[in-house]
Amino acid sequence: MRKRRAPGPEQMWAECRERLRHLRLRGDVEAYADGELTGARRAEVAAHISRCWACSGSLQLLHLIKTSLRRTPRRAPSSLPSVRLRRYAHRIAHPGPGGPTR
Repeated sequence: MRKRRAPGPEQMWAECRERLRHLRLRGDVEAYADGELTGARRAEVAAHISRCWACSGSLQLLHLIKTSLRRTPRRAPSSLPSVRLRRYAHRIAHPGPGGPTR
């Protein structure tokens, strides 16, 4: 069994720079997916996405989520009083142990 060598300073620095780049680009990938970037910044992010599997995967995931959200039917949220009224009606119709009796 071979011993693993500790990474050298060059490798550690390269990994650190890559982590910093991803932290800096995290919001830019989201802005790129939304079409909010223009000019040189858009080209820079597109070039990074084309060679980085992690960022291109994040972009694909964002596209899938956005597509899924567009396909779901839009519903207005229920008002709190109507939710409480339905819950109360359910409790009356289906009494549990120790619940109201008819």
